[in-house]
Amino acid sequence: MEPSGPAVEDLEHSRYFLTEWMPPLLRETAERSPPRVLADLGAGDGGTLWPLDHAGLVGETIYAVDISAEHVALCERLSPKVTGIVSDVAHVEELPAASVDAVISSQVIEHLPDDRVLAPEIARLLKPGGWFYVSSVIRGPHAFWLYKGKPPAPERWQLDPTHMREYESEQDFRSVLEHPELALDVVRSSQLKFPLTDPLFRIAALARLIRREQLPEIYLRLPRGLRGLRRTLGVPIPGYRWAEASGRKHSS
Repeated sequence: MEPSGPAVEDLEHSRYFLTEWMPPLLRETAERSPPRVLADLGAGDGGTLWPLDHAGLVGETIYAVDISAEHVALCERLSPKVTGIVSDVAHVEELPAASVDAVISSQVIEHLPDDRVLAPEIARLLKPGGWFYVSSVIRGPHAFWLYKGKPPAPERWQLDPTHMREYESEQDFRSVLEHPELALDVVRSSQLKFPLTDPLFRIAALARLIRREQLPEIYLRLPRGLRGLRRTLGVPIPGYRWAEASGRKHSS
């Protein structure tokens, strides 16, 4: 039975959490070459750009690009370095070619009607030698989750009702990122987990045990020794893996 009703809708609109954690591949790539200018394509609520900035891994400017003006406004409140751009991530007309040192795009490509459009835009935006990081999900043959896809997405039980696709393998994911101007350095995947603490905090907000406006920073309010609870208390999602790739634009 598909979840429904006002309470569930409230929970779904409260899924904005900031944490200091970032995917190890992203951290490794950023630490190796901290960008002066970064573009986050599909920045959402800023959950990827914020830990990068908080860790001191972005020099001057973060372009938060998202189709949602509401999400862009949220990102702009996270740091004075953030400049918001309301745009389709595949055609960011506000940014000229070769204008950024790094591009990140986390859990976005699976939402695009055509996933082949992202790599050319990454290649266009990056300066020669600049790096990129892209993440998505891999769906195994027996994978399932709680949400039913809504047209034009596949009508099946999947990780997110708005996913246009969920990749079948690392090679499948790699293939959509291949571009003559880009070199793929790492493509890998790991078990995807659902953090049990997220719904507990949402329910607490609905019950008014905590204030709704505290949700974004609730993990940051925990004692330092408990801030890893979100990952520690995670349940494997059947058949799903987190896919990620990093690479760079050829220097010439």
